[in-house]
Amino acid sequence: MADFDIALLRTFASVADSGGFSRAGERVHRTQSTISQHIKKLEEQAGRQLLKRSARAVQLTPDGERMLGYARRILSLHDEARNLFAEDLPDLVRIGVTDDLSVEALPQLLAPLARAHRHLRLELCCARSQQVRADLEAGLLDVALMRTLGVDGLQALESWDEPLYWVAAPSMEPSQRQVLDLVLYPHGCLLRSYALAQLDAQNRAWRMAYTSPSLTGVLAAVQVGMGVSLLSQRMLQGVGGLRVLGPGDGLPDTPASRIVLATGPRPLSWGASQVLQLVRAHMHQVNEQPALARA
Repeated sequence: MADFDIALLRTFASVADSGGFSRAGERVHRTQSTISQHIKKLEEQAGRQLLKRSARAVQLTPDGERMLGYARRILSLHDEARNLFAEDLPDLVRIGVTDDLSVEALPQLLAPLARAHRHLRLELCCARSQQVRADLEAGLLDVALMRTLGVDGLQALESWDEPLYWVAAPSMEPSQRQVLDLVLYPHGCLLRSYALAQLDAQNRAWRMAYTSPSLTGVLAAVQVGMGVSLLSQRMLQGVGGLRVLGPGDGLPDTPASRIVLATGPRPLSWGASQVLQLVRAHMHQVNEQPALARA
């Protein structure tokens, strides 16, 4: 049996964490065809099928589940050894954040730190909460700011409650629609998953009228009446042309939502500790917002 290649193991772990070849390619900066080739080579090295591929998803086989545990341990030791002999390299701080959580404010927040300490290199990963969490737990991030729903067991350094709201254009009346038009983020968004699950539980007919990977795109579609969306208070701050829907509109209750600040499994470097303190202070400053009035 051939030795396992570190690059192939890293690709395999990325596919398992992200749930697909295209998303894994974005994380490791490789094309989808290269990702497919890496998985094929690793399966040849292992002599086993590691992934089940279908048109809709990629799933681990039983052998793949066993391999994933070993892959994580091998990669962790590899990266630890690599970092041990890279003390002369810049202090790399990897920060994960979702699209709606202070993405525009972070460069301004972190710029003074970067200017004062030229050995620091800051890397920002902007993705949906589920991917940010997977990257954090895999050790690919040092500090992460993400959203969670309900009680999910994530160990957070600090968290802030944030209300969620069903919203629509003022002219739209969801209770009068036999089929509810929805405007949501693409697959992988926590709010999308919750909204669809609750509507299905109500046996409420729905159709996806519009999806956008950016908050700007979602808000614009809702404002022009393309459908209803489930958004957070932070997403709606300062946005006009929307109506917050109430109990009479026949939509499911909204879940408890938290903004969570967490760190990865490895001890924080000096630079990561500084970033953590700045992000925590910023969140305390911006978190005091009054609740929105429902219709």
